[in-house]
Amino acid sequence: MHAGTERGHDRPDTVRARSAGDGGRAPGAARDGRPADRTERADRTDRPRPAGPVERIERLTDPALVRPRVEDLIHHARRDVLSLAPYPELSPGYLAWLRPLALGCLRRGVAFRTVMLCETLDDPATAAQLREIERYGGRVRLIGHATERLLVCDHRAALPLGEGPTIEHGALFTGEPAIVDSVRALFERAWAQATPLTPAPTPTDTARLILAAMCSGAKDETAARGIGVSVRTYRRRIAHLMDHLNAGSRAQAALLARDRGWI
Repeated sequence: MHAGTERGHDRPDTVRARSAGDGGRAPGAARDGRPADRTERADRTDRPRPAGPVERIERLTDPALVRPRVEDLIHHARRDVLSLAPYPELSPGYLAWLRPLALGCLRRGVAFRTVMLCETLDDPATAAQLREIERYGGRVRLIGHATERLLVCDHRAALPLGEGPTIEHGALFTGEPAIVDSVRALFERAWAQATPLTPAPTPTDTARLILAAMCSGAKDETAARGIGVSVRTYRRRIAHLMDHLNAGSRAQAALLARDRGWI
């Protein structure tokens, strides 16, 4: 039966109830009283459901896509970059690719830590680059044996696929908090077992006192008087310690000193 004929036989109370439930409009009518077109009706009845959560684990196997993704992770890091790269040797191409990424992090004030195999130092070019990273404030440690390969940039992680010091086999990328936390813990375990590339000299008793006073929050005049040196000498020695620790501030120097067990 035609829709107009069907509506003509509706009882008034039925029409009123239906109109009230539809915002005062009859079926098929637009808000301004014009007949609704098919697009509007489809928008009400066939509107797609909201998309599900974005995948938090991504597998890339094309090197042309993997390398830019790794660079993007490192460039956007704001807190720290952690790298566990247990490769016996690194190619000149890999070193040339790594150097600006690592130094770029350090220039932005992003902490950069990496763990490498001890035998990596057998290659003069690799050893020179790792020492350069240290001079710029990065931290390098060496470990006798490790099989895990990983990269953590703040709250993201990358796990290379395949073997060898390249990304030709691709990598897994994830921002899943539980996975990133586990990968970060794996790095910290290796970091704790590794030894510094350049062993830190043992600070003198005076240096320890100055570091402790600096961390206490006391004014320079008060701290210097307590140690028994002039304010000028106190500040000069703090500057020397900051330079030795590659620290950009007193707060960073305190953190680095604690990490080395000096205070």
